[in-house]
Amino acid sequence: MLAALIDILLPSRCVGCGRPVSSRQNNLCRVCASRIPFLSDSCPVCSGLLNNGMCGTCAERHWYVTKNITVAEYNGVVKEIIRRLKFKKMRGLHLICASLAKRKLGGHGIRVDCITWVPMNSKKKWARGFNQSELIAKKLSRLTGIPGWPLLREKRKTETQRELGIRDRFINTLNRYRAVPDNSIRGRSVLLVDDVYTTGATINECARQLRLAGARDVFSLTIARADVKRLEKF
Repeated sequence: MLAALIDILLPSRCVGCGRPVSSRQNNLCRVCASRIPFLSDSCPVCSGLLNNGMCGTCAERHWYVTKNITVAEYNGVVKEIIRRLKFKKMRGLHLICASLAKRKLGGHGIRVDCITWVPMNSKKKWARGFNQSELIAKKLSRLTGIPGWPLLREKRKTETQRELGIRDRFINTLNRYRAVPDNSIRGRSVLLVDDVYTTGATINECARQLRLAGARDVFSLTIARADVKRLEKF
């Protein structure tokens, strides 16, 4: 009855097609949910684009992530979910991301000791109201029963990645993050969660810091893979 009352007073619409949906569906109808294509043709190490069987992302640099798992391409309904979560502050959409992440993770059979997320410094987090990667990671932790811990910090006054090219993104992330002084990292296998994977610069630097802190393995899980070709003009 409560859900029905919410639907009457605060009607929800699907982010994919705009049709009315129940609040219990988290703004995504079953039809649009069924049409989300899981990423399949990608680098088995970083989930990057392959060109004649070769990866242009991790093959030419030191890669600290043991394996990156990406759910889907950054287009269609997945792109709309992430955009509305981040920029329209529709926090409930993180539930969809976490559910998709759990399904994708289950197909890889990896074992980790804890889940963490790409951090956001306090100024940016205050401006947005939340860290979307943290929301997704904490929900994934509850869905899987794997402990979720804040193992990383982002330094203040860091330049955004959005307008940078491929090379500058890797330079911009160097020492941008640091692992917390916590003995719980040492010897453990960590799953790092982020929303969008473009060049892999962010997750690679976070993985480097976790390994410096003693992590045995660092797996990462990203919700969507953006087209790196759009950065080639920079």
